[in-house]
Amino acid sequence: MPRPLRDPNAKPRRDEILDQATRLFAERGYEGTSMGDLAEVVGMRKASLFYHFASKDELYAAVLARLVTSVAGAIATAATTEGSFVERLDTLSEAMTTTLGEQPFAARLIVREAMDWGPVIQGVLHEHIQTVLAAAEQFVLAGQAAGVFKKLDPKHAIVTLIGIHFMPFAIGNVVRGFIGTDPFDSAFVLARRAAVRDQVRGLLLAK
Repeated sequence: MPRPLRDPNAKPRRDEILDQATRLFAERGYEGTSMGDLAEVVGMRKASLFYHFASKDELYAAVLARLVTSVAGAIATAATTEGSFVERLDTLSEAMTTTLGEQPFAARLIVREAMDWGPVIQGVLHEHIQTVLAAAEQFVLAGQAAGVFKKLDPKHAIVTLIGIHFMPFAIGNVVRGFIGTDPFDSAFVLARRAAVRDQVRGLLLAK
């Protein structure tokens, strides 16, 4: 029997694998996720899955790298865009919230890996994250030097901003039970963008 034709609008197979692997790793952790489970979810033979990724370690590293690159890209774009410090701050907050809200398992998996301190984050990924955080710190310092941002400890400010942006999406079930809405619903993400923008302004902007 000939194989059924794939939808021409479907995602490339590699992206589909990474999407499903992200969900499984976020829900079950590294140890609780097997290549066999993933192969079943994406509807392909396990041997075919290994054609795309030689090992579970390689797949896991690819999943995390894609997530961090996506978040880092949002930060870099906002930090280097033209405009006042306030405009760039708003762009940064909205970009982060939008990026995490569009990827239901991104925040959860990144936070989980950071908590477990696994081998992937101990390597190049940790260096990449530190580079992104250092860039964010320099943005805060520049805003302070311009008299736009409060004279507070920039490192602690960045740590606080991590929590504001990541945690609502990392603990989705808790948020859902509290507000009665899926935190990845487009209406919530839109409202969250406005709330985070105001909260971040309150934290950083000088009176």
